[in-house]
Amino acid sequence: MSEENKLAEVNASLDRFAKLIEENAEQLRRDKAEFNRRLAEDRKEAKRQRAQDLAKAKKRRAKAKKRQAEWDKRFANICDQVGGQGSTIGDITEAMTISDNIIGLVNKFEGIGVTNFAFNIRKQYKSSDSDGNSIRKQHEVDGLADGKKVAVVIEAKTTLTTVYVKHFIAKLAKFKVAYPEHSRKDIYGAVTFVRANDLALALAEQHGLFIIKTSPPDVELANDKGFVPTKVV
Repeated sequence: MSEENKLAEVNASLDRFAKLIEENAEQLRRDKAEFNRRLAEDRKEAKRQRAQDLAKAKKRRAKAKKRQAEWDKRFANICDQVGGQGSTIGDITEAMTISDNIIGLVNKFEGIGVTNFAFNIRKQYKSSDSDGNSIRKQHEVDGLADGKKVAVVIEAKTTLTTVYVKHFIAKLAKFKVAYPEHSRKDIYGAVTFVRANDLALALAEQHGLFIIKTSPPDVELANDKGFVPTKVV
């Protein structure tokens, strides 16, 4: 091969090499542009996600603040209702176990339709002693959930015992006498508690009382499956 041909071949190889470098450089430019585009999108998405997370966190804080305000208001209301009557911290604790969530729980039963809730109701009524003399007695209930046709009388105890259940059953028998404004309503009884012994629960179940375990402000029905509440006669 002549020197001239060799030189021509070398030049051709150099041209091909230069073209290859140019093509690779162009691909690198495209790759870099794509990388920058994706990086910009990722940064934009990260910024949007941070803004969304901040908005969610702000919303959660607002909800928590609202719940706290509602609870503070509710607690103050409870204190107002049980206060001014010689009540103690124990009375307030007792009242707090009677959550108005009970309304939603008892309304799940057919025929129960209560809408209002009140704490610590006390009233005097006329009765007679063993000699037939007219006397005045005081009737107290820890809570009352009532509606147009139904009322649920509530006894709240931190620890429920058979003594408390028996006392409540006797109290229920006098309810319509003490509160004639409810005399035409169907009356039911409910016991709420944080702790209870088995005998107390069995006695309450036997008398058709709602048995409600409380962990303020939550409540749950503790009656046997298939429970049907019994009206107070």
